[in-house]
Amino acid sequence: MGIAEKIKDGLKTNIQNNLNKKNIKKILNIISSEPLLSAYGATFASKSDKFLNIYSIKSLQKAYSSRYPVAYGSLFLPFELFHALGLAPFLPEVIGGFTGGLGLADRTLKEASSRWYTPDLCTFHRSASGAVEMDLFPEPDFIICTNIACDAAQKTFYIDAGKFGIKDRFYLIDVPYKKNEGSIKLLAKQLENISADIAAKMNKKIDMEKFASVIDYSNKFRDWALKANGVRKKLLFYPKYFNGLNFILPFHGLAGTKEAADLYRNVYLELNEFLKVQESIFTNTGNYKPEKMFKGRKIPCVDNLKKSRKILWMHLKPYYKNSIFTMLEENNYKIVFEEISNVYWPRLDPEKPFESLAVKMLSNPLNGSIENRVNAILKMALDYGIDGAVLFAHWGCRHSNGGARILKDSLKNIGIPLLILDGDCLNKNNSSEGQISTRLQGFIEIVDSRIQD
Repeated sequence: MGIAEKIKDGLKTNIQNNLNKKNIKKILNIISSEPLLSAYGATFASKSDKFLNIYSIKSLQKAYSSRYPVAYGSLFLPFELFHALGLAPFLPEVIGGFTGGLGLADRTLKEASSRWYTPDLCTFHRSASGAVEMDLFPEPDFIICTNIACDAAQKTFYIDAGKFGIKDRFYLIDVPYKKNEGSIKLLAKQLENISADIAAKMNKKIDMEKFASVIDYSNKFRDWALKANGVRKKLLFYPKYFNGLNFILPFHGLAGTKEAADLYRNVYLELNEFLKVQESIFTNTGNYKPEKMFKGRKIPCVDNLKKSRKILWMHLKPYYKNSIFTMLEENNYKIVFEEISNVYWPRLDPEKPFESLAVKMLSNPLNGSIENRVNAILKMALDYGIDGAVLFAHWGCRHSNGGARILKDSLKNIGIPLLILDGDCLNKNNSSEGQISTRLQGFIEIVDSRIQD
């Protein structure tokens, strides 16, 4: 076990044994202080993981600090709006995912059940609701959600607004089904009105210069993310422990910040270094031997790289210990791209922030017809030359699971098998490890046989 893992395990044990908001705030204050934060970041072998952890910790510490107005936000919001208004964003469903990694999901889910939250509700939201009931999350000043992809946020966030006595500060953004000139104007007006109302309740006006600066950082983040994604079209040799599924918080919650732009710049630079080594393996095989190391990774031989199978991952992953990714790695299967890493929106216009953010929301493939998601997935499959795809069918996610069969048939039409892997991202008791391993092994055999044929 490396130093980073030991530190994480120590923090995890501390939180488990002293589960209360005061202790969480204390831990965040300690670990986010310098030079401790830099020292913690230095324990990661991967530069990408280093900055991912540093900026995630800083974001959480800000929300728990009591020094900034806090706004709960659902996942597919344009968080540029939060940063432009000076709000500290807090994403309950994403932090709900952290409860799985911290070994707290059993407790938060039990609390939610005791408060009559229905068991068929997505466990991200159920765990987050349990955490709210246990007073583990920072108290919000505002709550904002959207109807994109998920109906659970609208319901659980409204309950949260009632619990905290801020129903007059609860905002539901109604995103139109189709993207056209009229829907862009309608959505832009909603965003402008909500921003004006929030600003008025904080006794200030919207700072359009700050808004323009936030949009500029969002474009820089987008540019670096596109560059990183471009490298991944060729990359098979990744930094140790790199997993694109871990970047959901900064990809959404930090959009519009210097930190997001800096993080994805470092992701691109690191992945590009690995690509250069990979290209050297292919062109100068004799100079690179498998036992040689590069930044903590054993350099693979050229035959190993050539035999790699490329996988596209849809939805999210289990956040508790599981054998899925170890099994894929042992069989030389590489997750070369994830649905959640897709940059689906055009560059934003600093002179038209509300219209730009409206276009960003309406461009989300999860909004509107299932055809939008199918087309996006097919493009990813072709761009990354994948051999197979996995859709983790998370318990309670009706939107994602409802389109699974259509996605499977659409990928089959272009010769790509899709494994629909039933499970639960948070509740390990709701997933069968044995069944998942059996189905994954069967999928591996199918992909291997198709390539050999």
